[in-house]
Amino acid sequence: MTVLELRTMEEWDRILVKFAEEVRMTTCLSDDTGSNPRCCFERYPLCAAIRKNQAATTFICSMSNTAMLAVVRKTGRPEIDLCESGLIRLVVPIFKDGGLIGQVFACGLASVDEELNSFVIARQVGMSEQEVLDLAKSTPSGSAEQLRLPVDRLFRRLNS
Repeated sequence: MTVLELRTMEEWDRILVKFAEEVRMTTCLSDDTGSNPRCCFERYPLCAAIRKNQAATTFICSMSNTAMLAVVRKTGRPEIDLCESGLIRLVVPIFKDGGLIGQVFACGLASVDEELNSFVIARQVGMSEQEVLDLAKSTPSGSAEQLRLPVDRLFRRLNS
């Protein structure tokens, strides 16, 4: 079974839009590997700059996705962490008959608890650290603590 067999695209779109508004991040639905995501909500400029660069996307986004998916497969619970750039990323796993069939993930907030890794971003994207910091000024911030309630609520909704 796939996530697209659980709900219609219209239902998924409503879920993604509502969750994106709640967490203030780009929110995506994908299969159990993170492939072929369907996303909503505009990316903040810093995240958009990372996503425009394939090498940066692979190093920053894909590595984090792989690591976080491994955690949710093992724990069976949502995960809130930082990507390689220091931006907040979260994964809400979707299980059916005991197996992981997909995920809703969101990313892009700056962390109030951790510093942005401007050096890594600059190196991966090919811009100066100052340019990275300038882009980061328009990135809102949040914390795992603030995100826990909406993440847990979505997890219960998708897995009940």
